Amino acid sequence: MELLEILDEHVIKDCLVATDKVDAITKMCTLLHDNGYISDVESFKTDVLKREEIGETGIGNMIAIPHGKSTSVKKSAISICKLDREIEWETLDGKGVKVIILFGVQDDIEAAKDHLRLLAQVARKLAKEEVVESLVNANSSKEIIDCFR
Repeated sequence: MELLEILDEHVIKDCLVATDKVDAITKMCTLLHDNGYISDVESFKTDVLKREEIGETGIGNMIAIPHGKSTSVKKSAISICKLDREIEWETLDGKGVKVIILFGVQDDIEAAKDHLRLLAQVARKLAKEEVVESLVNANSSKEIIDCFR
């Protein structure tokens, strides 16, 4: 599975209004639900927040990559949201987050393999400073997707 194959403009937003991490995750879960990727918002959100308790998903440079392996996921998805402002998040660099890349992963072995492949592709892109800068400054869903081309 290739990253560009899974990116869906319907679950990518350039100005998500969120007060904190839980609010942002809730809104992103709702977005995934409303577009047919997950069957239950609360169940998926619970799985994502459980994973958050295990360790930091804030990778630094104002980006977080939370994820949830869940029976609520109908098909693997990546929702990307640029927030209207920086919010607090546990990060490797101790700073806040402005871009969230939420992975929804089905609860089976094949989906887990796809998740690792997609995560590696995202990590390779985010290792480039110009990609991170473009992502943080993107002004549309299309511009966000273009960062991963």
